Amino acid sequence: MSVTSSRVTSLSNIIRDVSKITNQPNRIYYRPPKGFRHILCGCKFDTKKEYEGMISSFREGAIKDSDLVNFLEEIRQYITLLDCEHKMLVQTLLEIKWTDKSPDLISTYKAFIEDLVCARVEYARTVFDHLVKLFKPVVEDNREHKDKELTLQDTERLNHIHDMLSKILKVVPMSRKCLLYSIESQYPYITHSTYIHEVYLHGLLYIPYYAPYLRSDIISIVINSLALLDVNITMRKTKGYQELYDMIDNTNDDPATANNDADKAEHVQLIECTLDMCMDIFMEFIHKFCFINPIDLNKKNLKILYHDILTAFDKVLLRVDRTQYVQYIGFYFCSFKSVVEPFIDYLWKKVTDWNEAPVIRQSAVFYMSSLAASASFITSETLKSTIYRLTDWIHDYIGTDETSDSYVDLKLNNVFYSVCQAFFYLFVARYEELVRTRCDILFIQQFDIPRIISCKLNPLVVCDSKIVRNFANITKMYQLAYCDAIIEDNARKRLPIFGEQELLLPTFFPFESCVLERSKSRIAPLLISNETNNASSQLKDSQ
Repeated sequence: MSVTSSRVTSLSNIIRDVSKITNQPNRIYYRPPKGFRHILCGCKFDTKKEYEGMISSFREGAIKDSDLVNFLEEIRQYITLLDCEHKMLVQTLLEIKWTDKSPDLISTYKAFIEDLVCARVEYARTVFDHLVKLFKPVVEDNREHKDKELTLQDTERLNHIHDMLSKILKVVPMSRKCLLYSIESQYPYITHSTYIHEVYLHGLLYIPYYAPYLRSDIISIVINSLALLDVNITMRKTKGYQELYDMIDNTNDDPATANNDADKAEHVQLIECTLDMCMDIFMEFIHKFCFINPIDLNKKNLKILYHDILTAFDKVLLRVDRTQYVQYIGFYFCSFKSVVEPFIDYLWKKVTDWNEAPVIRQSAVFYMSSLAASASFITSETLKSTIYRLTDWIHDYIGTDETSDSYVDLKLNNVFYSVCQAFFYLFVARYEELVRTRCDILFIQQFDIPRIISCKLNPLVVCDSKIVRNFANITKMYQLAYCDAIIEDNARKRLPIFGEQELLLPTFFPFESCVLERSKSRIAPLLISNETNNASSQLKDSQ
């Protein structure tokens, strides 16, 4: 052996020995004192320093598992003494990282938590906050994971938390509201990593299996959180938001903290990825809950989940303006047998309910029309029934309004114009199924389209121009109505006049396209092809 090699070997041995020394645990562990009752009762007097030192040691984690087990077993004997004066001690004990400790410590800690909630109900909200917080991984993990697969560490942690939650809900049934508050308050923020949202959602969707009475509320919380992600994507893509964002960035003189366009685009992409993953997980939950196997439906579970999703839809989606993606959860659920017709009935009741706010009625009719226009699982009978409902209501409205001095007033008649636009849109999208035979043409003629387009309320003037043009071309081709003269007259009347605002009806058809990568694999097969719209556009261009 050469001198050089021997020197290298000896040097490596020295480095290895030093590393062993540095890796050895050199911290001092704290051993909790016995006679805890004496310390607990005298925390304001002679043992205050010892009491505070004990809390500090717990916070630093400077205590062995075996000592902590003994301490928890002792404190369980005096659990009723942990009133509000000892809130700091309770908070410190709840912050202990226990899910990855020894089996003895885990079982003892669970028993301590259960006793604490039973004896001191006022700590229920605090306990739930700490347990639900543990749904989220400690470290934000942006690495690529297999689709919807959690790490072993996260899976074991979730199992321990669910075990605790189920026990607490059994011994303290009235604490369910506290759990819901904790779930909502601890929900990951929109900028958290996709994996944090994924793990948290997995945790939430398992709760209904042992607490079915919380299923409806949890579904509403999840859909509301997904809607917030959706709305943030839309906001960050709009011009007004970008201008405001740029203005805020320009006030920052530090170039190291200034955001560029690439960072903003990456931020939006992260939120889209998070929403996509969460929607896919939620739709998988729906499928597993409603199907016994890949083919056979569980009708009982289907009925249960229908009411839960309908409640969430009514609370959230129907009242949120212009979401892009999250509504496809409802679209996917409607593809299950015997769901779509009750859902359309529900939407129609919203449209015809005069006690509902106009904006809710408008949103309901747009959902109704877009679903019937875009879903491949909509039967011909359902399509005709939907169109008949729309046109029949339009004629009733026109008949009622003809007795008065009616005129174009978008604010006063906004629901009427929305129903008209929904009818025009649905007719353009599915007209090929309505003109196949002579009987179909006779059926369409019963709608009396000329009366609709020529009434004093003049729906063609306020509806979307593209929809109106396609509708005019199709009705002209099949000699159902002639809209050109009315459209030309409206164009002259709509010439810009100083001091007057142009009439504009909001256009929102929520099921036109789905571009999210993961969700698209479930949604795309359920969407009808856009050949009809393309043909209508070509017809428009050729004339």
